[in-house]
Parts: sequence; C-alpha cells; structure tokens
Amino acid sequence: MYAHDPERTDNVSDDGARRAEGTLMIRRCADCDKLFAPLTAECSSCVSEALEWVPSSGAGSIVSWRVVDRAATGRRDELMPLTIAIVELDEGPWVYTAIDGEVPLLPAGPVRVQYQPNPKHNRFPVFTVNADPRNSVRVSRTSAYE
Repeated sequence: MYAHDPERTDNVSDDGARRAEGTLMIRRCADCDKLFAPLTAECSSCVSEALEWVPSSGAGSIVSWRVVDRAATGRRDELMPLTIAIVELDEGPWVYTAIDGEVPLLPAGPVRVQYQPNPKHNRFPVFTVNADPRNSVRVSRTSAYE
C-alpha cells in the first residue's frame, strides 16, 4: 500500500499518499519549490510537471471534517461511521484523509493530527487525533525536506 517508487513520478492515481518506511510523502515542484498534496500532477504556480516526492512531517491540523456512514465490509445492512477530513499539513498542502479517533466537537484551538503509517484501509492516508495538542510539534515549511 502506498509503496514509494522514487523513479516513478508520472503516475499519481495510485500513489496518493505515498509512504517510505512509514513517512507520508508529498510533492515538491523541482522548478519553483512549491509543495503540494500527493495527488498533484503539475505545479499550479509555474505549470511544471517536474514534481518530486519529498517526506512530510505527517503532522497537521484539521481544516474540515464530517462523519459519514459507509457499508461495513462483509456485513449486510450494517453501516459503520467513517470520519473524513481535510488536513492542512504543517508544510502547507491540504490532504483529503480519514481520521482515526474522536474529533472534539468544540475544540479550544486547532485539532492537531498525526499521520498513521499502517491504516486499516488504504484508499486515503489516515491520521489520528493527538490527545494532547501540546505534544504535537509544528515544523517549519522547509524542514520536511532539508
């Protein structure tokens, strides 16, 4: 799942949330250094298709989320809740994701999350909610690939 092949940068359809040894990989434009979500095919700033894979810290904040019901695998007529979300990574890109754990209804501040390298399902990257946001480290936008 999300196998990282650094030689292959042209196909992003199945490479969604690439990971190398448990690291969430994102795209960086080789021409202008702008960072993008994993499914990006070309740079929105300079229109270059020269995108490289770079590691992300895997930390971020929830921008928006919603609980939806989905059919349980192998069980008829049973719906299971799934929390889907948009997470802003500390490096800047926004990622469509699933959240493992409870999202506070009335948070005192940003809900901090961390990438989960071994999700139960592999369609989208999965993040877990940090129980104590003070334990979550924000990184600079450049430190993830320096």
